[in-house]
Amino acid sequence: MFIRTQARKINLIGSLILIAVTLIAGVCVFLVMQRQTEQILNAGLKLFLKNHVHEFEHLIGDSISDVTVITTRPFLIQQLQNRNSHPDNLAIQQSLKDMVRSFLPIGFSAAVLYDQSGREVARVGSFVQQPQLTVPLKTSHKSELLWNHGMVLRTQADIVHGGQRIGRVITERFLPTLATLFAEARALGRSGELAVCAPLAKDMRCFPTTLNPRVFTAQSVGADGKLLPMSYALRGESGIIYARDYRKQDVAAAYSPIGALGLGMVLKIDTAELYQPVREQFYYILPLLILTVLIGGLLLRWQVAPLVGKLVLSEREARAANLQLQGSETRVRAVVDSVDQGILVVNEEGIIESFNPAAERIFGYAAVNAIGKNISSLIPEPCGGAQANNYRDAEPAASVGVECEVTGLRKDGSYFPVDLRMSEMRLEERRLFIGTVRDITERKAAEQRILHLATHDVLTNLPNRALLHDRINQAIAQAHRSGSCIAVIFIDLDKFKVVNDSLGHDTGGLLLQAVATKLALNLREADTVARQGGDEFIIVVPGLDHPEDAAVIAQKLLASLSEPFMVKTYELHTGASIGISIYPHDGEDVATLMKNSDTAMYHAKESGRNNYQFFAAQMNVIAAERLLLETNLRHALERDEFLLYYQPIVLCGSGDVVGAEALLRWQQPELGWVSPAKFIPVAEDTGLIGPLGEWVFKTACLQVRAWLDAGHTAPRVAINLSTRQFRQGDLIQVIAQIISGAGIDARHVEVEITESLLMERADEAVSKLQALSDMGIRISIDDFGTGYSSLSYLKRFPIDKLKIDQSFVRDVATDPDDAAIVVAIIAMAHSLDVKVVAEGVETVEQYDFLKQHGCDECQGYYFSRPLPALDVAEKLPKLIEP
Repeated sequence: MFIRTQARKINLIGSLILIAVTLIAGVCVFLVMQRQTEQILNAGLKLFLKNHVHEFEHLIGDSISDVTVITTRPFLIQQLQNRNSHPDNLAIQQSLKDMVRSFLPIGFSAAVLYDQSGREVARVGSFVQQPQLTVPLKTSHKSELLWNHGMVLRTQADIVHGGQRIGRVITERFLPTLATLFAEARALGRSGELAVCAPLAKDMRCFPTTLNPRVFTAQSVGADGKLLPMSYALRGESGIIYARDYRKQDVAAAYSPIGALGLGMVLKIDTAELYQPVREQFYYILPLLILTVLIGGLLLRWQVAPLVGKLVLSEREARAANLQLQGSETRVRAVVDSVDQGILVVNEEGIIESFNPAAERIFGYAAVNAIGKNISSLIPEPCGGAQANNYRDAEPAASVGVECEVTGLRKDGSYFPVDLRMSEMRLEERRLFIGTVRDITERKAAEQRILHLATHDVLTNLPNRALLHDRINQAIAQAHRSGSCIAVIFIDLDKFKVVNDSLGHDTGGLLLQAVATKLALNLREADTVARQGGDEFIIVVPGLDHPEDAAVIAQKLLASLSEPFMVKTYELHTGASIGISIYPHDGEDVATLMKNSDTAMYHAKESGRNNYQFFAAQMNVIAAERLLLETNLRHALERDEFLLYYQPIVLCGSGDVVGAEALLRWQQPELGWVSPAKFIPVAEDTGLIGPLGEWVFKTACLQVRAWLDAGHTAPRVAINLSTRQFRQGDLIQVIAQIISGAGIDARHVEVEITESLLMERADEAVSKLQALSDMGIRISIDDFGTGYSSLSYLKRFPIDKLKIDQSFVRDVATDPDDAAIVVAIIAMAHSLDVKVVAEGVETVEQYDFLKQHGCDECQGYYFSRPLPALDVAEKLPKLIEP
């Protein structure tokens, strides 16, 4: 009786301990799986939300940029000014209507144009009348995001010229791509939801979400009294939170503001769906735990049975207990065989002694073929090398539970990543190692995909800027060891903006993908081509023996990019401007090499585009000089540093002075006298030529007035008009006001323009020149012979004079070709009743030749250098007026 009582106590206590340990192990497994699920979801939600926020902001930004482009079109501004001046002109109104109608093909669904007085000029498309939701956005223009069976962006922008508003345009654009963003949230699961909301007093107004098809208003605080995830997003915060949403459902939510637009975005999934896979796995594990408890109970019973049997049972009963023990071992083997992870038992010599079915599936070997092999045939390292010896020599306490990632070898010879966890046991004084292996191929592939997205451009799949810097650093390290050169090639596509503006960003994106593919095909495997951003690409070519080898590569790239690209149904043509910097000649670090290649690229653009240029240190010097020049030039007018010189123009026959050309001079206190050849191009590029040219015109006219007031006979003053100045919409009005303000007659003024200026916009030039001529101003073509030299424009435009360029006059007395050209120009001009002026006359031989062949007027150092106004005044009494 005593023995039976003790046996029951032992069985009861052992069973309770076994149940407790099994439950604790099950709960730990569940918690670990839950934590891993949360970590994976958090990373996925953050990446998913970041991409959607970026795309949402990018779509809104592109639409705003398109509105900016149309409001700055020169022709629209000019026509709108004409409309403001002549509101009843039907031709102008029709031109503006046609222009507004052209907004529809570039993506706008509706547009309306107003003039300076707020009157409607033109309207196209159909505006949304009663949107279900209207949300103002924080953008450069007044913009609203509407909901009317889809998202619509309404933008209102002022049309400004010369700092004054001359009109206003309102546009609407449907954004169907945003609907795709919401639909993609379904990829997270059936409860996956993407929401975009805007603040509304204490609450928030939300657009239809993935789960809610209607516009709705939500409070900023949930049913549990805590802030909703969207409330954090609208406060400008980003992160992950587990909370209760507007549906009173527990969710895992990622939140973020959408740039500076004033909107918030939330991506969420119900926690019930989040933990569903874990629960399902637990349902599979639960029967296994129960089975383990039962088997453990039997084992306890069988452990007690031999002890009791020794005391009270016979030999026959002992043998029966042994048979039951063998059956339990079979059941344990069945449990091990049903585990999803591979389990291997290895002795100290590395020989496999046990191999479960999961290991058979992982490695491709049958157990009968694997048992007896060395573990190094399945896991070459570390089990087959020195690390295995270190492991075997380690103390048992130090080797239990060791986990690492190793490379496995399948029967078919393929390698794959393995998660290996090692422990050990003692069996009859033998030391055995138990290895648990898991195939982590899919996990590694997911990690590689995430790494690829972080280091590559989404559009072209080329390396992005971060990876490019790493590649250049690696190339520099290798080149430093080998003594070779590296070429950093900066490529900027020519005319890409034209494609974007005319055919849309989708077509532009496809063109960039085609360019990326072509660039990759023209390079070696060791070379790197990356997208810098926009239409800029960077190519890194390591291992060059000579810097000039980069020129061959650049020529090859130019030839390849000059070929047409077939994009959709369009045959697109583009070229490239290429800048090249060489390591170590042009820099020894990433930043310097990229900066210098960029500088060389801009030098290529200035050299006519579709060519390549190597970097030279002089480029940096030129760039620095230009920056200093531009900085001083911006303050030169207000500091009164400019002055005008005048070079006399004489009659060829008598030598009498009939006019003077106004020449701009700049005396800068620090730089001294700055040549016009240096500062005029800078003024053209920076837009300063407009106010500078107006100052020249006004100063020259006031000087004529001063000469007249002093009792002198004032000469006719020739004033040069730049291309940018000539294109001013109010040029005629400005010149008329200056002449009127100076109180002089227009016959004292002559304007000089170039041939190229006439041919760029012929229709506009005809009307402006005719207006100047009608005022009494004479028109002169400067540097004749160096441009188009076409008879057609001489007949078409109201031209009074041709000025033969000094390059022909210089050798007119010694070079038969120059002489023939000058004679032909004189004869041609006289046949059209146009006078001829020869500039750059410096010798008596030149002067005699020009007189002999009937040239009307001459100008040059032979007669006089350019003089200050005071020196000219001393000679004015001797001048005659034509």
